[in-house]
Amino acid sequence: MSRGQLASPSGRADQERERNAWALWKGPGVAWLALIGLFAANLISAYVPLGAGNLILSLAIAAVMVVVLSTFLMGLRNSSALIRLVAGAGLFWTSLMFILTFCDFLSRRQ
Repeated sequence: MSRGQLASPSGRADQERERNAWALWKGPGVAWLALIGLFAANLISAYVPLGAGNLILSLAIAAVMVVVLSTFLMGLRNSSALIRLVAGAGLFWTSLMFILTFCDFLSRRQ
């Protein structure tokens, strides 16, 4: 770059910088908006009397949140098959631990 370009940035450089910033923040911004929307849906569903449907709906919303987080924020959309396999195995073992903990909780007398 020449000295003149550093002293007064052109309009083209500003536009390029704005496009780069938009490309950088577009994915996480959409993911954040989706997570906020899912949070609002979960909050609203907590006050709607659906009986056993509340649990099913909350778990479905949580599953969609996990998919949004893993796809966009963890970068699994553009990763290799091995990374996806490891992420899936981690999710499997984490869910197994939660299931076993919940079974232990339910089997104890109060």
